[in-house]
Amino acid sequence: MKRYTFIALSLAGLMAVSLSGCSLPGISYSAPPASNSSAAAQNGRYVVQPITPQLLEKEAKARQKGDVGKPNPELVSAISDYSYKVEPQDVLKVTVWGHPEFSPEGSPMQALQSIPGSDRSSLLASAASQAPGQSGFTVQSDGNIYFPYVGDLKVAGLTTSQIRVKLAAALAAYVKKPQVSVQVVGFHSQTYQLSGAVAKPGLYPITNVPITVSQSIQAAGGVLQTVPSVSISSKSSAMPLADLSRVLYIHDGKRHVLNLRAFFLSGDESQDRLLHPGDIVQVPDNSLDQVHLIGEVKNPGNYPLDNGQLNLAQVLGDAGGLDLTTANASRIFVFRGAYDKPQIFWLNAHSPEAMLLATQFELKPQDVVFVATAGISTWNRIISQILPTVQALYETKVLVHP
Repeated sequence: MKRYTFIALSLAGLMAVSLSGCSLPGISYSAPPASNSSAAAQNGRYVVQPITPQLLEKEAKARQKGDVGKPNPELVSAISDYSYKVEPQDVLKVTVWGHPEFSPEGSPMQALQSIPGSDRSSLLASAASQAPGQSGFTVQSDGNIYFPYVGDLKVAGLTTSQIRVKLAAALAAYVKKPQVSVQVVGFHSQTYQLSGAVAKPGLYPITNVPITVSQSIQAAGGVLQTVPSVSISSKSSAMPLADLSRVLYIHDGKRHVLNLRAFFLSGDESQDRLLHPGDIVQVPDNSLDQVHLIGEVKNPGNYPLDNGQLNLAQVLGDAGGLDLTTANASRIFVFRGAYDKPQIFWLNAHSPEAMLLATQFELKPQDVVFVATAGISTWNRIISQILPTVQALYETKVLVHP
Protein backbone atom coordinates (compact mmCIF):
# COMPACT_ATOMS: atom_id res chain seq x y z
CA MET A 1 0.00 0.00 0.00
CA LYS A 2 2.87 2.35 0.81
CA ARG A 3 4.48 1.93 -2.62
CA TYR A 4 1.14 2.69 -4.33
CA THR A 5 0.54 5.77 -2.22
CA PHE A 6 3.94 7.24 -3.00
CA ILE A 7 3.85 6.66 -6.73
CA ALA A 8 0.24 7.83 -6.90
CA LEU A 9 1.20 11.13 -5.32
CA SER A 10 4.24 11.47 -7.57
CA LEU A 11 2.36 10.80 -10.79
CA ALA A 12 -0.65 12.78 -9.66
CA GLY A 13 1.63 15.77 -9.08
CA LEU A 14 3.14 15.41 -12.52
CA MET A 15 -0.26 15.17 -14.17
CA ALA A 16 -1.52 18.18 -12.29
CA VAL A 17 1.43 20.22 -13.49
CA SER A 18 0.86 19.04 -17.06
CA LEU A 19 -2.85 19.72 -17.11
CA SER A 20 -2.53 23.13 -15.52
CA GLY A 21 -0.13 24.22 -18.23
CA CYS A 22 2.60 24.96 -15.69
CA SER A 23 6.13 23.69 -15.90
CA LEU A 24 8.83 22.75 -13.46
CA PRO A 25 12.42 23.97 -13.86
CA GLY A 26 14.36 21.81 -16.28
CA ILE A 27 11.42 19.60 -17.39
CA SER A 28 10.93 19.36 -21.14
CA TYR A 29 7.52 18.50 -22.56
CA SER A 30 8.82 17.22 -25.84
CA ALA A 31 6.70 15.34 -28.32
CA PRO A 32 6.26 11.55 -27.86
CA PRO A 33 8.29 9.11 -29.99
CA ALA A 34 5.30 8.59 -32.25
CA SER A 35 2.54 10.89 -33.29
CA ASN A 36 -0.02 8.11 -33.07
CA SER A 37 0.00 6.88 -29.47
CA SER A 38 -2.43 4.05 -30.16
CA ALA A 39 -0.04 2.09 -32.34
CA ALA A 40 3.57 0.98 -32.34
CA ALA A 41 6.00 3.50 -33.74
CA GLN A 42 8.96 2.64 -35.91
CA ASN A 43 12.10 4.61 -35.18
CA GLY A 44 14.79 3.26 -37.44
CA ARG A 45 15.21 -0.40 -36.45
CA TYR A 46 13.51 0.01 -33.04
CA VAL A 47 9.79 -0.35 -32.46
CA VAL A 48 8.28 1.69 -29.63
CA GLN A 49 4.94 0.55 -28.27
CA PRO A 50 3.06 3.17 -26.25
CA ILE A 51 1.50 1.77 -23.08
CA THR A 52 -2.17 2.17 -23.84
CA PRO A 53 -5.40 0.44 -22.76
CA GLN A 54 -5.27 -1.51 -26.01
CA LEU A 55 -1.76 -2.82 -25.25
CA LEU A 56 -2.75 -3.80 -21.71
CA GLU A 57 -5.80 -5.63 -22.99
CA LYS A 58 -3.66 -7.50 -25.51
CA GLU A 59 -1.13 -8.56 -22.88
CA ALA A 60 -3.87 -9.59 -20.45
CA LYS A 61 -5.41 -11.85 -23.08
CA ALA A 62 -1.99 -13.36 -23.79
CA ARG A 63 -1.57 -14.20 -20.09
CA GLN A 64 -5.03 -15.77 -19.98
CA LYS A 65 -4.06 -18.03 -22.87
CA GLY A 66 -1.30 -19.51 -20.76
CA ASP A 67 -1.33 -23.10 -19.62
CA VAL A 68 -3.78 -22.57 -16.76
CA GLY A 69 -4.75 -25.90 -15.28
CA LYS A 70 -2.92 -27.78 -18.03
CA PRO A 71 -2.99 -31.52 -17.24
CA ASN A 72 -0.02 -33.88 -17.39
CA PRO A 73 -1.23 -37.36 -18.42
CA GLU A 74 2.31 -38.76 -18.40
CA LEU A 75 2.83 -37.70 -14.80
CA VAL A 76 -0.52 -39.13 -13.74
CA SER A 77 0.34 -42.42 -15.44
CA ALA A 78 3.82 -42.51 -13.87
CA ILE A 79 2.37 -41.99 -10.39
CA SER A 80 -0.31 -44.62 -11.00
CA ASP A 81 2.26 -47.19 -12.13
CA TYR A 82 4.78 -46.34 -9.43
CA SER A 83 6.13 -49.18 -7.29
CA TYR A 84 9.12 -49.16 -4.96
CA LYS A 85 11.83 -51.73 -5.62
CA VAL A 86 13.95 -52.92 -2.75
CA GLU A 87 17.72 -52.45 -2.90
CA PRO A 88 20.70 -53.14 -0.57
CA GLN A 89 20.61 -51.34 2.81
CA ASP A 90 16.82 -51.27 2.89
CA VAL A 91 15.22 -52.86 5.95
CA LEU A 92 12.27 -55.23 5.57
CA LYS A 93 9.69 -56.24 8.11
CA VAL A 94 8.43 -59.75 7.39
CA THR A 95 5.45 -61.21 9.18
CA VAL A 96 4.41 -64.84 8.88
CA TRP A 97 0.98 -64.81 10.42
CA GLY A 98 0.56 -67.34 13.21
CA HIS A 99 4.31 -67.89 13.44
CA PRO A 100 5.99 -65.12 15.46
CA GLU A 101 9.16 -67.20 15.63
CA PHE A 102 9.99 -66.05 12.08
CA SER A 103 10.18 -62.39 13.05
CA PRO A 104 13.40 -60.81 14.36
CA GLU A 105 11.56 -60.19 17.63
CA GLY A 106 10.83 -63.91 17.92
CA SER A 107 13.20 -66.19 19.83
CA PRO A 108 15.30 -68.65 17.79
CA MET A 109 14.87 -71.18 20.63
CA GLN A 110 11.11 -70.69 20.39
CA ALA A 111 11.30 -71.52 16.69
CA LEU A 112 13.44 -74.61 17.35
CA GLN A 113 10.84 -75.92 19.77
CA SER A 114 7.82 -75.14 17.61
CA ILE A 115 8.98 -76.61 14.29
CA PRO A 116 10.25 -80.17 14.24
CA GLY A 117 13.49 -80.85 12.42
CA SER A 118 14.44 -77.22 12.27
CA ASP A 119 17.92 -76.10 11.40
CA ARG A 120 19.38 -74.44 14.48
CA SER A 121 22.24 -72.79 12.60
CA SER A 122 19.82 -71.23 10.09
CA LEU A 123 17.79 -69.55 12.80
CA LEU A 124 20.84 -68.38 14.69
CA ALA A 125 22.39 -66.96 11.51
CA SER A 126 19.14 -65.15 10.73
CA ALA A 127 19.04 -63.56 14.17
CA ALA A 128 22.70 -62.61 13.97
CA SER A 129 22.19 -60.88 10.60
CA GLN A 130 20.00 -58.18 12.13
CA ALA A 131 21.59 -54.89 13.08
CA PRO A 132 21.61 -54.21 16.83
CA GLY A 133 18.23 -52.82 17.82
CA GLN A 134 16.99 -53.11 14.22
CA SER A 135 13.51 -54.56 13.92
CA GLY A 136 13.65 -56.08 10.45
CA PHE A 137 15.79 -57.81 7.88
CA THR A 138 18.50 -55.65 6.31
CA VAL A 139 19.12 -56.28 2.63
CA GLN A 140 22.79 -57.15 2.29
CA SER A 141 25.18 -55.81 -0.35
CA ASP A 142 24.63 -58.94 -2.47
CA GLY A 143 20.88 -58.19 -2.56
CA ASN A 144 19.92 -61.06 -0.22
CA ILE A 145 18.26 -61.40 3.14
CA TYR A 146 18.84 -64.47 5.30
CA PHE A 147 15.50 -65.88 6.43
CA PRO A 148 14.87 -68.80 8.81
CA TYR A 149 14.73 -72.15 6.96
CA VAL A 150 14.81 -70.42 3.59
CA GLY A 151 18.41 -69.25 3.88
CA ASP A 152 19.59 -66.62 1.41
CA LEU A 153 16.70 -65.07 -0.47
CA LYS A 154 17.34 -62.64 -3.36
CA VAL A 155 15.12 -59.58 -2.88
CA ALA A 156 17.01 -56.69 -4.55
CA GLY A 157 15.16 -55.25 -7.51
CA LEU A 158 11.82 -56.69 -6.37
CA THR A 159 8.69 -55.01 -5.03
CA THR A 160 7.31 -56.03 -1.64
CA SER A 161 4.51 -57.92 -3.39
CA GLN A 162 7.01 -59.93 -5.41
CA ILE A 163 9.07 -60.66 -2.28
CA ARG A 164 5.94 -61.80 -0.44
CA VAL A 165 5.05 -64.29 -3.17
CA LYS A 166 8.62 -65.56 -3.40
CA LEU A 167 8.97 -65.97 0.37
CA ALA A 168 5.59 -67.70 0.77
CA ALA A 169 6.58 -70.23 -1.88
CA ALA A 170 9.88 -70.92 -0.09
CA LEU A 171 8.17 -71.37 3.29
CA ALA A 172 5.50 -73.73 1.97
CA ALA A 173 7.79 -76.69 2.74
CA TYR A 174 7.76 -75.79 6.44
CA VAL A 175 4.47 -73.99 7.04
CA LYS A 176 1.07 -75.05 5.72
CA LYS A 177 -0.32 -72.32 3.47
CA PRO A 178 1.90 -69.56 4.88
CA GLN A 179 0.33 -66.13 5.09
CA VAL A 180 3.14 -63.63 4.60
CA SER A 181 3.29 -59.84 4.60
CA VAL A 182 6.33 -57.77 3.67
CA GLN A 183 6.89 -54.05 4.10
CA VAL A 184 9.85 -51.71 3.96
CA VAL A 185 10.49 -50.10 7.34
CA GLY A 186 13.83 -48.52 6.45
CA PHE A 187 14.35 -46.68 3.16
CA HIS A 188 18.13 -46.38 3.02
CA SER A 189 19.13 -47.40 -0.50
CA GLN A 190 17.83 -44.71 -2.86
CA THR A 191 17.86 -40.94 -2.66
CA TYR A 192 17.33 -37.75 -4.61
CA GLN A 193 19.20 -34.49 -4.09
CA LEU A 194 17.56 -31.13 -3.45
CA SER A 195 19.76 -28.04 -3.44
CA GLY A 196 19.64 -24.30 -3.90
CA ALA A 197 17.28 -21.71 -2.42
CA VAL A 198 15.14 -24.07 -0.34
CA ALA A 199 14.68 -24.12 3.41
CA LYS A 200 16.20 -27.58 3.95
CA PRO A 201 18.50 -28.69 1.12
CA GLY A 202 20.01 -32.15 1.27
CA LEU A 203 19.63 -35.80 0.33
CA TYR A 204 16.13 -37.22 0.70
CA PRO A 205 15.05 -40.87 0.54
CA ILE A 206 12.97 -42.32 -2.24
CA THR A 207 10.18 -44.25 -0.52
CA ASN A 208 7.15 -46.32 -1.41
CA VAL A 209 5.16 -43.07 -1.73
CA PRO A 210 5.74 -41.37 -5.11
CA ILE A 211 6.96 -37.78 -4.88
CA THR A 212 7.13 -35.07 -7.53
CA VAL A 213 9.53 -32.16 -7.92
CA SER A 214 6.95 -29.69 -6.60
CA GLN A 215 6.18 -31.89 -3.61
CA SER A 216 9.88 -32.30 -2.81
CA ILE A 217 10.26 -28.52 -2.48
CA GLN A 218 7.27 -28.33 -0.17
CA ALA A 219 8.54 -31.29 1.86
CA ALA A 220 11.83 -29.42 2.34
CA GLY A 221 10.05 -26.48 3.97
CA GLY A 222 9.48 -24.51 0.80
CA VAL A 223 11.75 -21.89 -0.70
CA LEU A 224 13.89 -19.44 1.25
CA GLN A 225 11.95 -16.36 2.24
CA THR A 226 14.75 -14.24 3.65
CA VAL A 227 18.44 -14.24 4.47
CA PRO A 228 19.49 -15.45 7.95
CA SER A 229 20.56 -11.96 9.03
CA VAL A 230 17.14 -10.42 8.46
CA SER A 231 15.58 -9.23 11.70
CA ILE A 232 12.31 -10.71 12.94
CA SER A 233 10.53 -7.39 12.50
CA SER A 234 11.27 -7.35 8.78
CA LYS A 235 10.43 -10.97 8.04
CA SER A 236 6.77 -10.15 7.44
CA SER A 237 7.78 -8.10 4.40
CA ALA A 238 10.45 -10.52 3.12
CA MET A 239 10.05 -11.95 -0.35
CA PRO A 240 11.07 -15.36 -1.70
CA LEU A 241 14.74 -15.62 -2.53
CA ALA A 242 14.10 -18.39 -5.07
CA ASP A 243 13.20 -18.27 -8.74
CA LEU A 244 10.69 -21.07 -9.25
CA SER A 245 10.39 -20.29 -12.94
CA ARG A 246 13.81 -21.85 -13.67
CA VAL A 247 14.03 -24.98 -11.49
CA LEU A 248 16.71 -27.31 -12.81
CA TYR A 249 15.76 -31.00 -12.89
CA ILE A 250 18.42 -33.56 -13.83
CA HIS A 251 17.26 -37.08 -14.67
CA ASP A 252 19.36 -39.78 -16.33
CA GLY A 253 22.06 -37.20 -17.02
CA LYS A 254 19.67 -34.91 -18.92
CA ARG A 255 18.91 -31.34 -17.85
CA HIS A 256 15.37 -30.00 -17.82
CA VAL A 257 14.22 -26.52 -16.79
CA LEU A 258 10.83 -26.54 -15.08
CA ASN A 259 8.62 -23.49 -14.56
CA LEU A 260 7.17 -24.42 -11.19
CA ARG A 261 5.91 -20.88 -10.76
CA ALA A 262 3.40 -21.68 -13.50
CA PHE A 263 2.54 -24.89 -11.64
CA PHE A 264 1.95 -23.19 -8.28
CA LEU A 265 0.22 -20.07 -9.62
CA SER A 266 -1.65 -21.46 -12.62
CA GLY A 267 -1.89 -25.20 -12.01
CA ASP A 268 0.21 -26.02 -15.07
CA GLU A 269 0.94 -29.66 -14.23
CA SER A 270 3.00 -30.10 -17.41
CA GLN A 271 5.87 -28.44 -15.52
CA ASP A 272 6.06 -31.11 -12.80
CA ARG A 273 7.94 -34.43 -12.85
CA LEU A 274 8.07 -37.63 -10.83
CA LEU A 275 11.32 -38.09 -8.92
CA HIS A 276 13.46 -41.20 -9.38
CA PRO A 277 16.55 -42.49 -7.56
CA GLY A 278 19.58 -40.32 -8.30
CA ASP A 279 17.59 -37.33 -9.57
CA ILE A 280 18.85 -33.83 -8.78
CA VAL A 281 16.65 -30.78 -8.21
CA GLN A 282 18.31 -27.37 -8.03
CA VAL A 283 16.23 -24.30 -7.14
CA PRO A 284 18.07 -21.13 -8.29
CA ASP A 285 18.04 -17.87 -6.39
CA ASN A 286 16.21 -14.85 -7.72
CA SER A 287 19.31 -12.90 -8.75
CA LEU A 288 17.90 -12.77 -12.29
CA ASP A 289 14.28 -12.50 -11.19
CA GLN A 290 14.41 -8.73 -10.99
CA VAL A 291 14.08 -5.56 -13.02
CA HIS A 292 16.65 -2.80 -13.43
CA LEU A 293 15.57 0.77 -12.80
CA ILE A 294 17.89 3.48 -14.12
CA GLY A 295 17.66 7.12 -15.00
CA GLU A 296 16.06 10.02 -13.19
CA VAL A 297 14.50 8.35 -10.15
CA LYS A 298 15.38 8.93 -6.52
CA ASN A 299 16.70 5.41 -5.89
CA PRO A 300 17.82 3.65 -9.07
CA GLY A 301 18.85 0.01 -8.75
CA ASN A 302 17.69 -3.57 -9.07
CA TYR A 303 14.24 -4.47 -7.76
CA PRO A 304 13.11 -8.09 -7.26
CA LEU A 305 9.83 -9.46 -8.48
CA ASP A 306 7.50 -10.92 -5.86
CA ASN A 307 6.70 -14.43 -7.12
CA GLY A 308 7.19 -13.14 -10.64
CA GLN A 309 4.92 -10.15 -10.18
CA LEU A 310 5.80 -6.47 -10.28
CA ASN A 311 4.15 -3.66 -12.19
CA LEU A 312 5.56 -0.39 -13.44
CA ALA A 313 3.88 1.72 -10.76
CA GLN A 314 5.25 -0.52 -8.01
CA VAL A 315 8.87 -0.31 -9.11
CA LEU A 316 8.69 3.47 -9.52
CA GLY A 317 7.11 3.73 -6.09
CA ASP A 318 9.74 1.48 -4.51
CA ALA A 319 12.39 3.75 -6.00
CA GLY A 320 10.90 6.79 -4.30
CA GLY A 321 9.32 8.14 -7.44
CA LEU A 322 10.71 10.34 -10.19
CA ASP A 323 13.22 13.06 -9.51
CA LEU A 324 11.01 16.00 -10.43
CA THR A 325 13.94 18.37 -10.90
CA THR A 326 15.73 16.27 -13.52
CA ALA A 327 13.29 13.72 -14.96
CA ASN A 328 11.43 13.93 -18.23
CA ALA A 329 8.15 12.42 -17.03
CA SER A 330 6.81 12.11 -20.54
CA ARG A 331 9.55 9.64 -21.43
CA ILE A 332 9.49 6.53 -19.26
CA PHE A 333 10.61 3.47 -21.21
CA VAL A 334 10.71 -0.27 -20.57
CA PHE A 335 13.29 -2.28 -22.54
CA ARG A 336 12.68 -6.03 -22.81
CA GLY A 337 14.61 -8.82 -24.54
CA ALA A 338 17.89 -8.93 -26.44
CA TYR A 339 19.72 -5.61 -26.67
CA ASP A 340 20.16 -5.81 -30.46
CA LYS A 341 16.41 -5.88 -31.07
CA PRO A 342 14.55 -5.18 -27.86
CA GLN A 343 10.87 -4.62 -27.29
CA ILE A 344 10.44 -1.05 -26.15
CA PHE A 345 7.40 0.23 -24.26
CA TRP A 346 6.76 3.89 -23.55
CA LEU A 347 4.71 5.58 -20.83
CA ASN A 348 3.87 9.28 -20.83
CA ALA A 349 3.45 10.01 -17.11
CA HIS A 350 1.90 13.38 -17.97
CA SER A 351 -1.24 11.74 -19.31
CA PRO A 352 -4.25 11.69 -16.97
CA GLU A 353 -4.53 7.89 -17.13
CA ALA A 354 -0.81 7.31 -16.48
CA MET A 355 -1.29 5.96 -12.96
CA LEU A 356 -3.90 3.44 -14.03
CA LEU A 357 -1.81 2.32 -16.98
CA ALA A 358 1.32 1.98 -14.84
CA THR A 359 -0.43 -0.19 -12.24
CA GLN A 360 -1.62 -2.60 -14.91
CA PHE A 361 1.60 -2.88 -16.91
CA GLU A 362 3.28 -6.06 -15.67
CA LEU A 363 7.06 -6.15 -15.78
CA LYS A 364 9.09 -9.26 -16.58
CA PRO A 365 12.43 -10.50 -15.23
CA GLN A 366 15.39 -8.53 -16.58
CA ASP A 367 13.27 -5.67 -17.88
CA VAL A 368 15.12 -2.35 -17.88
CA VAL A 369 13.02 0.65 -16.83
CA PHE A 370 14.54 3.94 -17.94
CA VAL A 371 13.38 7.43 -16.98
CA ALA A 372 14.87 9.92 -19.41
CA THR A 373 16.61 13.12 -18.41
CA ALA A 374 14.94 16.44 -18.99
CA GLY A 375 16.23 18.09 -22.13
CA ILE A 376 16.65 14.87 -24.10
CA SER A 377 14.06 15.28 -26.81
CA THR A 378 15.30 13.13 -29.68
CA TRP A 379 14.87 9.40 -29.88
CA ASN A 380 18.43 8.81 -31.10
CA ARG A 381 19.87 10.49 -28.02
CA ILE A 382 17.68 8.34 -25.76
CA ILE A 383 18.80 5.18 -27.52
CA SER A 384 22.46 6.15 -27.38
CA GLN A 385 22.14 6.83 -23.67
CA ILE A 386 20.35 3.62 -22.65
CA LEU A 387 21.53 0.85 -25.01
CA PRO A 388 25.03 0.39 -23.54
CA THR A 389 23.46 -0.32 -20.16
CA VAL A 390 20.88 -2.67 -21.65
CA GLN A 391 23.62 -4.49 -23.57
CA ALA A 392 25.74 -4.94 -20.44
CA LEU A 393 22.82 -6.31 -18.45
CA TYR A 394 21.84 -8.68 -21.24
CA GLU A 395 25.36 -10.04 -21.64
CA THR A 396 25.60 -10.61 -17.87
CA LYS A 397 22.38 -12.62 -17.99
CA VAL A 398 23.64 -14.75 -20.89
CA LEU A 399 26.93 -15.44 -19.13
CA VAL A 400 25.24 -16.53 -15.91
CA HIS A 401 22.42 -18.50 -17.53
CA PRO A 402 23.20 -19.27 -21.20
